Amino acid sequence: MNKEATRWLGVWLDSQLTLKDHHATRLKSGQNAMARLRRLTGWMGLSPANCKRVMAVCVQSVAMFGAKLWWKGGNARGTTGWAEKLQLLVNQKVQAVTGAFRTTNLGALSMESGMRPAANQLENRQRRFGLRLLSLPQDERARDVVGADTEIGKRLGAALRYSWTRTEKTVLPEEPEPLDMAMIHEEREETKKEVEKERPGLVMFTDGSWQEEGTAGYTVAWKDGRTWKVIKAHMGYNQEAFDAECAVLP
Repeated sequence: MNKEATRWLGVWLDSQLTLKDHHATRLKSGQNAMARLRRLTGWMGLSPANCKRVMAVCVQSVAMFGAKLWWKGGNARGTTGWAEKLQLLVNQKVQAVTGAFRTTNLGALSMESGMRPAANQLENRQRRFGLRLLSLPQDERARDVVGADTEIGKRLGAALRYSWTRTEKTVLPEEPEPLDMAMIHEEREETKKEVEKERPGLVMFTDGSWQEEGTAGYTVAWKDGRTWKVIKAHMGYNQEAFDAECAVLP
């Protein structure tokens, strides 16, 4: 066996069988897939349902491949940090599926996208693995792994005795304090008049629009001294003017 790690059936085995190299390799592959898909979803504007399917197949399955071999439970020492790294990847997935800003509450995004936390997904994968082994024919030796007097046998046995009395909880933050700001809705001609008025503080003019070819985008303009600064953003397809108006809000 190599000093670093040896790949066998897609699993990277190190000399101590800690599977640290396997976890790091799979996590990096999932992150690379996530980076490629983020560009795809951003430009092509996939619907949330299709985006969720793509994320599950191309990111989740890659990053969690073989996780049932190293996952020891939510409170087990040594694997909690690994689950937290996977959770960061899950957070990126829920943001990509919903198309929300990075500052949006992650608990609310998880509920909206229907994606479960990383720890719950890992526990579910381990239970399904144990059930697959038990569903094999009676003469299969692999059935004996579940409940055997080994580390993985005990983990699989404990996973199948999982208490369903626990439920996932999402705690949303309290209502934030309102911003000291005012929003004025004006048409094009009235907006030209509003531009000439002097107001204290930062004044921003925004507009979201939808084109007949199916694309949407928004524009933000504000005055910095004597010069105007403008930001234009293209939101892709499968978006409406309402989405553009919401995206441009501060």
